[in-house]
Amino acid sequence: MITENAYAKINLALDVVGQREDGYHELKMIMLPIELHDVIVFEKSDHIELKSNIDIENNAILKTVHYMKDKYRVNQGVSIKLDKRIPIGAGLGGGSADISATLRGLNQLWGLNLDLKALEIDANYLGSDTLFCLYNRCAYVFGRGDKLKFLETPPIKHIYLFNPGIEVSTKVIFNAYKALPKYRKFENLLKYFTDKNYEKFFKYTYNDLSKTVENTYENVKKYKKIIDKIDKNAYMTGSGSTYFLLEFNENSADFYDKLRKSEIKYIKTTPKL
Repeated sequence: MITENAYAKINLALDVVGQREDGYHELKMIMLPIELHDVIVFEKSDHIELKSNIDIENNAILKTVHYMKDKYRVNQGVSIKLDKRIPIGAGLGGGSADISATLRGLNQLWGLNLDLKALEIDANYLGSDTLFCLYNRCAYVFGRGDKLKFLETPPIKHIYLFNPGIEVSTKVIFNAYKALPKYRKFENLLKYFTDKNYEKFFKYTYNDLSKTVENTYENVKKYKKIIDKIDKNAYMTGSGSTYFLLEFNENSADFYDKLRKSEIKYIKTTPKL
């Protein structure tokens, strides 16, 4: 039996450079893995089966299993149990995390003896954020998400995730996305980050997709107004619908009072170190 944790991520910065000839968008992102995770258990079997606590249409785990079985000519099957904890369609990379965790899990279960470098090809073939989720380390991620450079994790104490329970389609958002004039340069953000000038980084960071999400999903825009009453410094992760607030030190009593009075549901987590 092999157990793998599939860790969620948040986008500390997301810049849409433009659309590529292959249909994907060229991106520049700073991404951080967090402790919120799905749990996937793999056991040897004569068949391929997946049991999940949540029904997921076109589950990417099964696609990954068939891909790996065919590519590496594996004669064995696998029985998989998925404990899904990451909200779906939330910009937290749950699907990509599950794919990458499945790559790691099958590699061990089937004795393929591949290192993570060798699995990079499979991760990039199967998705866009999967390379990042393969390593689960803070990184500058670029291309369509298929290239990365590792960065030092900032000293974040806690992360508050606010998810309205609205599933956002990444495909719909990118199809609706229209570039707006940019007043901030990603290169400056990256320099602030690498120089550990986090005060400036979080003052100027941005997510190019947030306005498109809020304009496409009216209920997400209404939800953001509720979050703003707690703290106006909430950021959207990925293509939504989750917002997050960061705590570097203990937040003020005023913050906790507003959080309590709002009665809004949230997940409190930390960076994955």
